[in-house]
Amino acid sequence: MPDDPAVLPSQAPAPQPPAESDGEIRAMNAVVAALKPLTEEERRRVLEYVLGRFGAVPIQPAAPSFGSPGPSPSVASSASGAHHAGAGGIHDIRTLKEAKAPKSANEMAALVAFYVSELAPADERRNTIAKADIERYFKSAGFNLPADAAFTLVNAKNAGFLDNAGGGQYKLNPVGYNLVAHRMGTREKKEPRRPRARGAKRAAAKSANGRRKK
Repeated sequence: MPDDPAVLPSQAPAPQPPAESDGEIRAMNAVVAALKPLTEEERRRVLEYVLGRFGAVPIQPAAPSFGSPGPSPSVASSASGAHHAGAGGIHDIRTLKEAKAPKSANEMAALVAFYVSELAPADERRNTIAKADIERYFKSAGFNLPADAAFTLVNAKNAGFLDNAGGGQYKLNPVGYNLVAHRMGTREKKEPRRPRARGAKRAAAKSANGRRKK
């Protein structure tokens, strides 16, 4: 019986490219398009926010201190929120408030939303806050309690820190996140002190002496 003829190279089936998710490709293209016009620092903040929101490992995890073993992957993952907050050793809302030093009730509301969504214990963590959270965490943090906690949430939304999630619930938005994670607690260091007007007292004294002589 004659052997089967060999399959010519032109007759061999062409290799199929690996299957990829159209959704993933569209998401990647959208991310690249959104990041392209931003500066490098702005891109870093956006990526850190997205990674933190979905519980991914930070872009630049904090290095362990010398002489101590590095944390296990599970510990590093659970500590990612503290890394984003920019203040290590944060265990409760009062510690976070002292580290970030909010200057108004609006900023404190954003800080509460940040704590609840990023740093609170697993059984208390959620993406939205309501009037009861303002009352509870303002008291726990030792921050002045507003007369109307619901109105404080509305004010924080109008200030651009929170988004209305419906049903009396409010969600921290990227502006509020960046405020707490990257600006609060560092503003005093960045804001230059106004130089004292040298010679102002001397000039005033000379002017007074001149008036007396006249």
